[in-house]
Amino acid sequence: MSGFWAVARNEMVQLYRDKWYLFLLTIGGMASLVIMAYTLSTDIKGVAALAVDLDQSQPSRRFVQTLLNDDFFALDFAAGRAEAEQRLQQGQVKVVIIIPADYGRRLKRGQPTQAQVVIDASEPGVAELARTHVSALANSLSQEWVSRELARQGLPAVAPPGFQPRVRYNPNLTTLVSVMPGLMSIVLTVSAVGAASAFARERERGSFEMLICAPLGRWPLLLGRVFPYLLIGLFDVSAFATMGYVAFDVPLRGSLGLFMASSLVYLFAITGAGVFMAQFLRTQHAAMIVTFMLFGIAPTYLSDIFFPVATMPAWLQTESVLMPATHFTAIARGILLKGVGWDVLWPNALILFITGAVMSGLAYLRFQKKLG
Repeated sequence: MSGFWAVARNEMVQLYRDKWYLFLLTIGGMASLVIMAYTLSTDIKGVAALAVDLDQSQPSRRFVQTLLNDDFFALDFAAGRAEAEQRLQQGQVKVVIIIPADYGRRLKRGQPTQAQVVIDASEPGVAELARTHVSALANSLSQEWVSRELARQGLPAVAPPGFQPRVRYNPNLTTLVSVMPGLMSIVLTVSAVGAASAFARERERGSFEMLICAPLGRWPLLLGRVFPYLLIGLFDVSAFATMGYVAFDVPLRGSLGLFMASSLVYLFAITGAGVFMAQFLRTQHAAMIVTFMLFGIAPTYLSDIFFPVATMPAWLQTESVLMPATHFTAIARGILLKGVGWDVLWPNALILFITGAVMSGLAYLRFQKKLG
């Protein structure tokens, strides 16, 4: 046991001396989480839009006011079609709403009328959201206008058939709340990167001979090197959960102790895999790149954070199941957002534990206290 602590203490001293690297593993991880949370969010607001009101009637002004009150659009005004077309072509606006000159008169007569909506589809994602949003606003205004006219004529208003959805766990459908637990799994790969580079560093600096000459077994050497990065990972987990709760309104509806314990199992899985891969790599840069590609980049697409795995081909779904990030994302969302417990999450935790045990065992078998 004393050998394990000696190796762990030596690794902590190495980290303390390399303050920029320690900063990257701690504060850098939090900065990365904030940047990724904001840049990868699909919550779109402030889409540049232009209104051309050729009618200037009460119904048209009400239409414009509805657009102004909606934070999806950043609304500006144009005097005519030519100006609107020019600004759309120059990329100054994404949506142009043109209200025809007879808009109000036809509404009062009960005649069909339409406002023209021109959308810049060079960015299809924004264009589709804008089209859906304008259609929803127009339908709402139409129903309101019909109800008002029926009431003015003394006729009973007929409520259209509808439904009453109940959205649980993320009532406002905020993307940040949904992706933040998954982003934790990606940013926590700094622990795996650090553990892998710790072993590659010895070979790169030529100090591997001193390491293998130490009167210690393989387990104390392996675990002692990994232990500081597990501590850094737990610090990052605590910081991420606190930052998510304070800055992004990510709730903590489940057990904090269960979340921390599950995070430790996840860290065990990815650091074990990182150490195993480090046995095949000779430089820190190679260890960092390979580890981050496997546990940082690939899970972005295959761990159900942004893209539903159920819609992917069968072979990609199988690959997703093999990724530790997939199971940690399910655990984090279950505890933070849904408040579920061990009775629901134990399969994911078991897979992570088995992954960590297998990877650590392979790293132990691969690690030889000899040169070559």
